[in-house]
Amino acid sequence: MVPRTCMSLLSASLALACLPAQALACADDEATLFSCVTKDETKFIQLCAVRDDAAGGYQSLQYRYGPEGAPELIFPEDRRQGKSAMSFAHAFDKSTYVWSLRFANKGYTYRIFGEGDGAAVEVWKKKKLLAQVMCNERPYSYPDDIRRASGCDMNNPFGAAGCSENPPSRK
Repeated sequence: MVPRTCMSLLSASLALACLPAQALACADDEATLFSCVTKDETKFIQLCAVRDDAAGGYQSLQYRYGPEGAPELIFPEDRRQGKSAMSFAHAFDKSTYVWSLRFANKGYTYRIFGEGDGAAVEVWKKKKLLAQVMCNERPYSYPDDIRRASGCDMNNPFGAAGCSENPPSRK
């Protein structure tokens, strides 16, 4: 559980990049690549993308967070910038597959990650974790499609190999 002070900070940081109220669900021309309800069952975490087979798969990746019908954060605002604005990495940690997607927005770093049956989003300011919002359920998730729709997170321990089709293994 995230302490109340962290939730206040999370809400404040999310409010910095708010857009007008609109439906949280992925649009008709988008596919849902990740979705879960938060542990407190009040908000949703989603990644939406447009499938473009001519361009090699999913494009226009966009993160959405908030209650149904009123997202608090949509990033990037222009979904066509998703590939350049979001960075993916994955690996096997012992026998568990782990993946993450990172992006920076207005001085905050957001990290969506999945490991085993769990997932969450974290909010960081510099090197300080402000909040971690866990999914209440096993997420609906397609990490390989997320990998293809985003850039490579070269800050992972494996460099470019951490973004390859076959995830490396930690020893």
